[in-house]
Amino acid sequence: MEYIMIGLFFVGVFGVLAFNSKKSKEEYDERQLAVRGRGYTYAYFTVMILSILHVFTKDTLSLPVSNDLISVIILFISGIVLNTYIIFNDACGSYKNNNYIKQFITYIIIFLLNAYYLIRPVSDHTLFKDGVLQFREGINLIAAVAIIILALNLVIKLIIDMCKKDEE
Repeated sequence: MEYIMIGLFFVGVFGVLAFNSKKSKEEYDERQLAVRGRGYTYAYFTVMILSILHVFTKDTLSLPVSNDLISVIILFISGIVLNTYIIFNDACGSYKNNNYIKQFITYIIIFLLNAYYLIRPVSDHTLFKDGVLQFREGINLIAAVAIIILALNLVIKLIIDMCKKDEE
């Protein structure tokens, strides 16, 4: 188990170094910067609204998720809002390099890592305790679901782009 973690660490470091070379400097045009700014605004308001809802309803509403995990879920939802808005408004990559395939592969690798860490809690039946999804065991589940949603966003965007090219 520890050797797998060390190996995954080195794979992660290699991936970061390989994807972030100096020759692939990101350059965004003004429209993309404006879209990214609006996306950050939407993500911020998502966090604020969901946090306020959580604070006011946590005593009256009984959810099968620990309160700590709900806070993390709110952050993941905010990230999904930001990523979805940026992807569907063509501001995800720079105007010179818009490589959705590389991003999709990265999402799949992150999903597989989270899925790997879900094996033990699922097999040991420790994912839920007294009917409540626990933080330590549930964080990988929430991250895996969020990453799959982000990967599906990329796939849908690629399909939309291909359909637009066929129409032209």
